[in-house]
Amino acid sequence: MSDRRTFLASCVFVFAAVTTVTPDESYGAGDVGPLAIVVSKSFPADGISLGDLKRAYMGSRVMASGKQLVPVTYPRGAPERIAFDEAVLGMSPEQAGLYWIDRKIRGQSGPPKDVPNAATVVLIVSRVDGAIGFVRASTARDDVKFLRVDGKLPGDPGYRL
Repeated sequence: MSDRRTFLASCVFVFAAVTTVTPDESYGAGDVGPLAIVVSKSFPADGISLGDLKRAYMGSRVMASGKQLVPVTYPRGAPERIAFDEAVLGMSPEQAGLYWIDRKIRGQSGPPKDVPNAATVVLIVSRVDGAIGFVRASTARDDVKFLRVDGKLPGDPGYRL
């Protein structure tokens, strides 16, 4: 089965589980502070370069420690997505939207899958092999690990997210 089919099959399972998440469990809403890049605890790498992170979130195929990265993001307009797109992609929401329209017109790959909240990001990256996402560092749970970005974690001097 292709990586995309495996990812989609895993997402169906995860989204079915998410339907039981209550609003009180959708942690992360309204939080402030740095964004953390999160992957499953079993993910073989401990870090990623900002360049690889940008390429993964701009539709390129990126491998990390033999795993293809499968990025997930938030819906347009979500504060976390706006902050991420500006810090990592160097784009405003309008620029990002135009970028994905241009790729679609050219027949290239589409944007990362949108998920509704931080709870869903954590659920997906903890269960889908190769999935990568971002949440406010203050909202991450024990079932995911932070990836260092250019050798730095949230709270380290010079951390860019």
